[in-house]
Amino acid sequence: MKVTILMSTYNGEKYLSEQLESIFAQSYPNISILVRDDESSDKTQEILRKYANEGKLNWYTGKNLGCAKSFWHLLCNCEQADYYAFCDQDDVWDSDKIKIAVEMLNKENKDIPLLYCGKVRATDKDLNFKYEFLDENFPIDYPHSLVRNIAPGCSYVFNDKLREILKQYDCNKYGIDIHDWMVYRIAACFGKVIFDEQTHMCYRQHENNAIGAVPQGFFGGITLLKRFLFGKLNNTRSLNAQRLEECYSGQMSEKNRYITHVVAHYMDSFKNKSVFLKSVDFKFNGFRYLYFKFLILRNKL
Repeated sequence: MKVTILMSTYNGEKYLSEQLESIFAQSYPNISILVRDDESSDKTQEILRKYANEGKLNWYTGKNLGCAKSFWHLLCNCEQADYYAFCDQDDVWDSDKIKIAVEMLNKENKDIPLLYCGKVRATDKDLNFKYEFLDENFPIDYPHSLVRNIAPGCSYVFNDKLREILKQYDCNKYGIDIHDWMVYRIAACFGKVIFDEQTHMCYRQHENNAIGAVPQGFFGGITLLKRFLFGKLNNTRSLNAQRLEECYSGQMSEKNRYITHVVAHYMDSFKNKSVFLKSVDFKFNGFRYLYFKFLILRNKL
């Protein structure tokens, strides 16, 4: 089974070599690496050129698209493989990360879209442990995928069946804000998400992260409360449901089409909002559920 690692880089010279070395050290043997550089202005391309000359990776560059569109460009334009893995430029992987993911995916029905994701160890810039990031108690299903992403994209490994569906989504036409969350939504809608309770990588948190982790438990609740009280909220979940509806509605099951419509159009009328608030398809515990209700009431989901 061939695995293609998809990495988007942008001014990543500080941590890039360390991450690449951790990929070269993977115990899984059949790996190729494809990097798209998003018009870096530091020494990132110099580092990529060095490793490419050694035959360790392939890379290309293009105009600056931003993180989400750059990753989408990679998944739409890479050569076919059995599995694909997203990779950030600044993390460090355990040597068994890909091996474990492939083993878990191989146990599943290969004829359906599959997405593996897992818990990660959030660290500081020097790889000192901070906390484990992923809430395994949050429901893993399509309705809940519309309101929350359960794992960072750097943990994702997915099969070619899922990639074929992902390629139908034209991010230039529909728009995209976070690539991994869109992948998770589509996988939950049309296939199966496999959750790994063990951690197999360091998720480095530093001042230049494109997207940072929200802590779990009490401190995660405090972070969300601060965002609710003082942050700039927007209705990105509703917007992304609209995007999914426009692109995939005709392929969805009746239930998923209905759920998508509820989230996409809850702001259209008081009746729609009431249906969303009372929906039995969205049930989770703790402060996050209250936060979820508040966002609906404020038209900010």
